Amino acid sequence: MTPGPAAARPEAGRGGDDRGAACPRCGAPSRRWALARDRTGGAPRAVRRCTGADCGVGFTWPPPGPAPAAPAGGPGGGALGWAAAAMARASIGPLLRRIGPGARVIDLGGGSGLRAAALVRLGHRPVVVEPDPAEAGRARIRLGPGVAVVGELGQAARGADAVLAWHVLEHVDDLDQTMAALRAVLRPGGWLVAAAPDPTSAEARAFRGRWHGWEPARHRWHLPAAALARLAAAAGLEVAEAGRRGGWGYPAGIAFSLAPGLDPQVRPERATAGRALCGACVPAALALRAAGGGGQAVLVARRPATGA
Repeated sequence: MTPGPAAARPEAGRGGDDRGAACPRCGAPSRRWALARDRTGGAPRAVRRCTGADCGVGFTWPPPGPAPAAPAGGPGGGALGWAAAAMARASIGPLLRRIGPGARVIDLGGGSGLRAAALVRLGHRPVVVEPDPAEAGRARIRLGPGVAVVGELGQAARGADAVLAWHVLEHVDDLDQTMAALRAVLRPGGWLVAAAPDPTSAEARAFRGRWHGWEPARHRWHLPAAALARLAAAAGLEVAEAGRRGGWGYPAGIAFSLAPGLDPQVRPERATAGRALCGACVPAALALRAAGGGGQAVLVARRPATGA
């Protein structure tokens, strides 16, 4: 979609007067959603929500600048490495229920290769797309020469059985262009599984501006499950599932809303305490998931098996 005139230029500084900011995706009016604290500290930033009936995305205003990838992989061994690998396995669960043996899976924003390593162990053929050179280097070391690690989606061959975009869409410049590119790289009948922090979740409502999922210094977009479904449909994908999840796959939202200083991605020296807190928050995250209020939105959609 083409941004409206008001979306072309920032109208306010961090946490300042952001009135009148139009949706950068569709140009519709917006309203303030939150004054969000970032996990790295500093002044809170405004998050707004599009009021357009066919859009409904949230966005940080003014938009954040480029940021390096947040390290996704824990240490290679020990309890912390096991925990990081377990969370990676949990994140591919919605995908595994849709793909057959030996599937070719593009892991967009694949980080240090934890999800790809889990896919390899299950007999699948992942391709990691990771633009951050440091994370891509870690992925190459972890995965070895048998798994391709590329810097851009355009470098991955088309005809994939599935694309995994796990906590990626909130970072991209243009949501519609990205969704179109994901559809194009799939074979007919191929699956897309995407996840993003859900700002309409019970978790987000409980923590308000302190919610870890806002991360306004890095997240350009804030995507409820319903908005993810509309994005997929606008790109010509068939939506099979769009809802909230939590549990072992994403206890970090609760843990680091409570104690942002223990976030290992910000304070690596406190990784042990941070991951221990994540483990302690799993029961609460599971309870939220059972009640339909988990902290992340998960979209499952596919490219139609027939047609263009």
